[in-house]
Amino acid sequence: MTNRVTGMAAATAAVLMLVGCAQAADQDRAVEKTQPGLTIAEAKRVAQGVEDSIVAKLPESMVASVDQRATGVLMRCGPDREYQWTGLTVVTLTESTSPESVIREVLEAYADDDELRPRDVTDSVGPAVQLLGPYNSGYIVDPRTNDSVNVASFSPCFDLSEGSSPSIEY
Repeated sequence: MTNRVTGMAAATAAVLMLVGCAQAADQDRAVEKTQPGLTIAEAKRVAQGVEDSIVAKLPESMVASVDQRATGVLMRCGPDREYQWTGLTVVTLTESTSPESVIREVLEAYADDDELRPRDVTDSVGPAVQLLGPYNSGYIVDPRTNDSVNVASFSPCFDLSEGSSPSIEY
């Protein structure tokens, strides 16, 4: 159990570092970093919709099951009340599919996409792909286990309305 918790903590830290790197590397994108008028519910809908789109680009022969988490948390993306909704979909792979082949598939599927720009972020920990989107949004596909991958989402950055708490699940 301790190894699993430690592994999950390390994976979360790696994802947060990748998002930070994406934001720094993406300075040439639109000047406006926060999507005007976006609500928590809309940010969640956008992020989960992109998670669904990423999974839909995988051949059916690769996917055994899909589990999209119903709730997520907010993560700060600016100095004031700027936040992103963060979510997760876990894709269990078929017996003949490796996480590495899924990473390659996602890189190829988004190679010419103008909205979500792919980056291979494979490192010593393993293979991963990051899709950089508008308003600091980002999506990361990386191995969860030998037979599953995570599709982590970070919605477009938005201004959290007064009265909304950044510390609860949505």
